[in-house]
Amino acid sequence: MRRNSLTGLTAVFASAAGLAASLLVAGPAVATSSQPVITLDAPAPAALPAAPATAGVSFEFHTKTKNLQAYDATLTVDARGLSKIAKVTFSSNCTAHGLVATCGEMFESGSDPKNGLGSETQLTLTALRGSRLGATGTYKITGRSAHAQIVGGTGSVTVGGPSFGLNRLADHTDLKVGSNLTEPVQFSNVGNRPARGVQTVLAVSPGLDFVDHYSNCQYGSDGVVHLARCYPKGAIDIAETAALSAPVRLHVNSTALFTYLDVLTAPLGQPGWPDGPGMKWTWGKKTAPALKLRVIKAGRHSSVPAGSVSLPQDGTVTDYGIASLKARNTADFAVSGASAQAGAGKTATLRFHLAANGPATLYDRSGGDGVPTAWVTLPPGTTVVGHSADCDPWQEDNPTAAAKGPYVCHLPGYLVPRGQVADFSLTLRVDDVITHAAGSVQLNWGPDPAHSHRPAFDPNGRNDSAALTIN
Repeated sequence: MRRNSLTGLTAVFASAAGLAASLLVAGPAVATSSQPVITLDAPAPAALPAAPATAGVSFEFHTKTKNLQAYDATLTVDARGLSKIAKVTFSSNCTAHGLVATCGEMFESGSDPKNGLGSETQLTLTALRGSRLGATGTYKITGRSAHAQIVGGTGSVTVGGPSFGLNRLADHTDLKVGSNLTEPVQFSNVGNRPARGVQTVLAVSPGLDFVDHYSNCQYGSDGVVHLARCYPKGAIDIAETAALSAPVRLHVNSTALFTYLDVLTAPLGQPGWPDGPGMKWTWGKKTAPALKLRVIKAGRHSSVPAGSVSLPQDGTVTDYGIASLKARNTADFAVSGASAQAGAGKTATLRFHLAANGPATLYDRSGGDGVPTAWVTLPPGTTVVGHSADCDPWQEDNPTAAAKGPYVCHLPGYLVPRGQVADFSLTLRVDDVITHAAGSVQLNWGPDPAHSHRPAFDPNGRNDSAALTIN
């Protein structure tokens, strides 16, 4: 099972650069037109590494209007405020005159504007030779279209910054339900500026609980993952290696199976620090101990001002890590059958389900590949004339498959807790009356029953299949 980053929490764990979705340096103008409005998302502040390395800046927009089409959009990027600190290269859709560029864009929102609007416009920034560490500049974006009002904004760029490289986290297997485990968290500042402190996010997947709650950590949940964002005191010098003063302690609860600890570190003050949509954060009790930092290897003191925006990370250094934690547990999945009667030319609806009997929660970070499906074979002499939303013919755009099956019925998501029951239905027309015409529902782990391999965590195969009968 692949270890992807947290589904539904991309904004939390995209990376330090992705987290830096700060408030605009200068707020956008208020839209007064009756036209649809396209608004620039707050640009992430950029920190420039030493030349010749570069930092890239891209832009995202959003709108509340469905099916918006603005193929004639033009963005103007005024980067003259960066003239003293950076060389600016504009993307190929732009025509530049010095540090001011006009860039063609095609915006289309589709039926779900919540997905946001990407843009082709990008900046590639290189620090100028001799530019002072800590020096800051700004750029401004405006836009126009005959079909929408475009609301722009301003972004900032700073020369240099800290950059935290997180030590690799340890994976654990064969964890006993009810046990506790520890996970040390250690990182180094490989940037060219110190940080006045560190902020750390810890996220535990279903099946895990925090043992410790610290006074300088905030705790919250998005309904699936439990998070702690902590602010241990202590400056981080250049080349310093530090660790959380105590390893992260986790309790393996009765729902644990495939579960994870995600860790993200960033300089204190990193803009856009994660605050999931609608998430409520609660500070640990004042009487609880504080989480601190412990210096593993002293860095070097510097007169360079401390930074709060992380440098881009080059792939050899990452501020984000995932520990895979596998518990010794079971999760029993079962299917039910159904029966109905109907005369020739009449229809009958067969209702059946796929149930998660637990005790473990199945949490599939691969995006759905590790979640079972129900493979449905029709009773002979029948044709499908209707089906529930989560059931589809095994081949798309195949009229024969749509009429005669087989059908594949899917669970509603990547998280399958104990007690969840997914209800399905197929409505069949009886073409030929056959006494006790029997099809089947088969629990399937894979692309089809011929390649299905029941996992070791579901040892009970007696409830993996059931009959569907007509007449």
